[in-house]
Formats: sequence, C-alpha cells, structure tokens
Amino acid sequence: MRRGLVTWRVLQGPGFRRLAHDTYVTSTVPDSPDRRILAVTTWAGPEAVVTGWSACRWWGCEVLPRPEPPVEVAVELRRQSPPVGCRVRRCRPRDQDVTEKDGVRVTTPIRTAYDLARLVPVLDAVVAADALGRLGRFAGVDLARFASELGTARGCRKVPEVSRLMDPASESPMESRVRVDLVRAGLPVPVSQHEVWDGRRFVARLDLAWPQWKVAVEYDGWDHTAEDRRGRDVDRVDALRRLGWVVITVTARQYRTPGWIERRVREALVERGAL
Repeated sequence: MRRGLVTWRVLQGPGFRRLAHDTYVTSTVPDSPDRRILAVTTWAGPEAVVTGWSACRWWGCEVLPRPEPPVEVAVELRRQSPPVGCRVRRCRPRDQDVTEKDGVRVTTPIRTAYDLARLVPVLDAVVAADALGRLGRFAGVDLARFASELGTARGCRKVPEVSRLMDPASESPMESRVRVDLVRAGLPVPVSQHEVWDGRRFVARLDLAWPQWKVAVEYDGWDHTAEDRRGRDVDRVDALRRLGWVVITVTARQYRTPGWIERRVREALVERGAL
C-alpha cells in the first residue's frame, strides 16, 4: 500500500473498525473469535503467546464455556493497556511448550490443558483436557507427568484431579460432562466410545458404557432430532436391548435436571449387581 492512502482520519471514520491499539479492519469484515485472537496478537507483539481458552480455540477445540472468555495472551512485558476483551498474563512459557500454528505462537495442547487445569473449574478443565488430549495424543498420566516436571505453580493442586478424570476417547463436551458428573458421584468409571458387536456384525458405538454389566448412557444432542437420525437411533437402541443392554438416553433437558442421570445410572447398575 502506498503511503498516505489511509490516514488517521480515515481510520476513525465509518469505513474501518478498531480491534486493538494500531489495529484496524474494514467495517465490512465480519467479527469472529479467531479474528479477535489475531488482533490481540498483533497488538501484543511477535513474542506474545496465545494461552488458555484462546489457545484451546486456536487448536480447533470447540469446548469453550459460554459466555466466551476474553482473548488470553502471555507476554513478559507490555506497557500499553490491553484491548477490551483481552486478558494478559505476565509470564513466559518454556520454549518447548510453545509452537506456531497458522502464523500464531500458541501453547502446545498439553501445556494448554495444564494451564486450564490450574486456572478454571475442574469440570470445564476436564472437558478441555479431553479434547486437547485427543488432538495432542496424550492421556491423564501424561498430563500428571507434565505437571510434575513444571513443579509448583498457582492452582497446580487441581491438576491431579483433572488428570484422573480426563479421557481423550470422549468425543463431545457433553459426553465429558456426563462422565465426570457420574464419576464424581462415586459411580464406577465408564468406558468411552465402547463398541458393541453381535458376532461379526457391528451394532453400535456407545458414548459411555459399563460393558461388564451391559449398562450404557447415550447423550442425544440437537443433531439427533432430525427425523432420519431419530429413526436410526431407535433401531440402534432396539438392537442393543435385544442383546441385553440397558440404554439410558440423556438430553440437554435431563442433564439440567439435578440428580436425574446419577439416579438412573445408579438404579441400572444396582439392578445389574454392580453396586
């Protein structure tokens, strides 16, 4: 661009939108979480590292809580006030805990899971650790080992619980939440994504299962409401019940009902002699 084509007066007009200090986009460019992350890293400078929930998003893990947290970056030194909707952490992650993805410096999946395990509620941290573990190919034992290497840090006492509860086999945030709620209620740890076969015929892959007692929990999200999907779900559950399985179907409404899932699963496990 030739010098002088865009002036401060032009930038302050209706044709541009300010994202951060010295960072503007044209008004026609739609806002998005990724664009906000790019704006903050531009403001923070080349040494900034995207961390926390923002790193989770940058890795493509759609598990963020609502409302979405501020954009989070780690910097050693930055004198200017941060943009609105930005959280700055004055620290420098280890070099081995930082990588570059799509032109942005970001904490590695396991470092991101470790930071969230320390700094956010346990349930949210496990949901993130499940997704990041699936992406980064690490399990709870790896996260616990990583934490021990880093030593004492704020919130580090929460990491062992997150490590114990995480399961990278989980394929959705709600599967993770249901599993954690059940385990924290004292029920046996279920198997995530358990496959059921009838001889050589594949029957189903279950969200959560206790194969020894043939008890399963299936979470039905909005994508299960389509007529053709609903019909397949009914056929699948019928096939499982013919094989002796107890299948407990959970929806968002039932998840929000205090104690509903735990009571149903406990009753089924007691009936099958597990408890």
